[in-house]
Amino acid sequence: MLILGLVLIVVAAVLIVLGIFTTGNGDLDDPTATLLGLPVGSTTVFVIGLVAGVLLLFGLSLTKWGGKHQMKYMKDKRQMRSMAKTLQEAEAKSETKPEPEPETTPETKPLPKSEDA
Repeated sequence: MLILGLVLIVVAAVLIVLGIFTTGNGDLDDPTATLLGLPVGSTTVFVIGLVAGVLLLFGLSLTKWGGKHQMKYMKDKRQMRSMAKTLQEAEAKSETKPEPEPETTPETKPLPKSEDA
């Protein structure tokens, strides 16, 4: 989303520059301007400016949202690495610690066989 926001900002900037550099014919009765060699009316220049403004605002909001999302992801990733490192250290300590031997019990003797059977 961060990249898409930046692309929209660049497109909006190009449209704004195109809108600024439109050349008029100097005739107030015929408000036709030239944009990249094509004749455009004043309404078209207004719509280009309007679209550029909307794209700029949308691009800025996408960039802001994408930046927050990426920062949260990086923070969570850093926290997970820290937790994994702590877990590995704890496992290493428990492996090096000798375990107590099980208690020894006296051997059991087999029961004597009864002669009645």
